[in-house]
Amino acid sequence: MVSSWNCNEMGLIIELCLLGLPTNTDVTTAPFVKIGKGFYYFENTTTKNWFDAFTSCRQMNADLISFETQSEWSLIMDYRRAVKDTNRYWTSGTDLGAEGSHVWFATGKPINLNLWTINNPDNYKNNEHCDELGWRPSKTAEDGMNDCSCSAKLRYICEAPEPQTASFIIW
Repeated sequence: MVSSWNCNEMGLIIELCLLGLPTNTDVTTAPFVKIGKGFYYFENTTTKNWFDAFTSCRQMNADLISFETQSEWSLIMDYRRAVKDTNRYWTSGTDLGAEGSHVWFATGKPINLNLWTINNPDNYKNNEHCDELGWRPSKTAEDGMNDCSCSAKLRYICEAPEPQTASFIIW
């Protein structure tokens, strides 16, 4: 049943804007997956260079993933293990601005968590300036970060900002 109101007869209108989604809703966040407090899109079919991956995320109002905390890293790695994901993905990490100073391009903050695989970043052949997740130096090693040629074709993970919920109470 649709109700119609005469705006002139409304008394009090209260607007509420909150971060996140209400728990009692069936709103989908697809294609983003909620992991912890974050919302992530895993591109698992198409591979792109770092610049095209960055553009694809921006077209979704998102950014290539940046790991701001060890907790976020652990949640993403736990999710990948749970779904048996062994892909390599672009992150927003790069040292394009200053060789050897890796930052999260999406935030401008330095990469100061110990996420790198052994002996990385290494700027192999002076041609690795974009950072990937999921590289393994050996079959027994854990996934970690590696600097890679920005022109390599990899999958990518986009990180969306937390959605906002707007509600109106009309008295």
